Amino acid sequence: MENRISILDSFRVLACLMVIAFHYYSYYPLKGFITYHGLNLNLFKHGYLGVKFFFIISGFVITLSLQKSIGILDFLKKRWVRLWPAMVFCSIFTFVIISIFDNENLFIESTKISNLIFSNTFLSTSLASSITGHNFNYIDGTYWSLWVEVCFYVLVAVIYFLDKKNVNRNFGIIAVFMAIFSYLIFSSNNQSITTLIGVATFKYVKISLEVFNIFQHILWFFLGMQLLEMYKFKRSKNLIIFTVAFSLQTILQGSEWQILLFCVIMYILFLIFIYRPVYISLLGSRYAVKLGIATYSVYLLHENIGVLIINKFSFYFKNLNWLIGILLIGLFFFFGILIYRYVEQPIGQKLRRYLIKN
Repeated sequence: MENRISILDSFRVLACLMVIAFHYYSYYPLKGFITYHGLNLNLFKHGYLGVKFFFIISGFVITLSLQKSIGILDFLKKRWVRLWPAMVFCSIFTFVIISIFDNENLFIESTKISNLIFSNTFLSTSLASSITGHNFNYIDGTYWSLWVEVCFYVLVAVIYFLDKKNVNRNFGIIAVFMAIFSYLIFSSNNQSITTLIGVATFKYVKISLEVFNIFQHILWFFLGMQLLEMYKFKRSKNLIIFTVAFSLQTILQGSEWQILLFCVIMYILFLIFIYRPVYISLLGSRYAVKLGIATYSVYLLHENIGVLIINKFSFYFKNLNWLIGILLIGLFFFFGILIYRYVEQPIGQKLRRYLIKN
């Protein structure tokens, strides 16, 4: 823990809170799972962008991890050891809680053993379903982003160990191409592409991009890699690349003012983190680290279990049922700290001892 960058932990917490607010106060109320009175459900409708925040942070820390690895297999082992213990615990816990208490079948897919086993593979549901013919789903909806992370790990590791010196340049070129290509395929005005490559080919490409959805998110990871270069060297060249890539990603993300505002705030936060960290020194407290280490477990646990709890206890809170979500945030972070201390750390250390030689 002493080697952690505490401000990044604060950013993790902010990203996690955005995602939770999106699920509790926008996405599931709009789906009819939760009913609030007098609450503006559009207020948190862009909270899903917190996942993009996570991807940038991941690009930063994963590049650091690569530099401490001796090969692709060594790197992938380290990532598996980091992700798997909490995933096993949280997926089983979610499976048990939903199976026992979800009497209204809000999350019926979370009660299937096949989905529990599959969720621990970190693979894409679309990929597994198309190969096996069985309709797989995740135990919890948030797990989708782990497949994106895994795709990033493999791609960046291959690029890194092929040419360590030019990894940022090579990854950046690939990332820009993949992001623009994905945007063109999924844009509403894709008639010219359909005409160029044919309807059948276009349909196949679109399905492939839906499976390997790293194309839609890869530029966020590249931003994190550039952020690391800025953090280490503070070269103006990296600032220019970061700014251009961030501007491109903002354009591709959408034109709604809430999205633009989020991107501007995030850009400013990252620049302050690099060049004027004293301005956000409050985010660098030891409490930030404690909460930051809990975010992975909180992210894995909060969605289905949290929504189920809000649904069941809203009757007792009446018009104040919006308070349940706030109480759950504190509860999940407390639980996340315990999971890190008694599950992630001890099991991770044992796995490292057996699997990682250096």
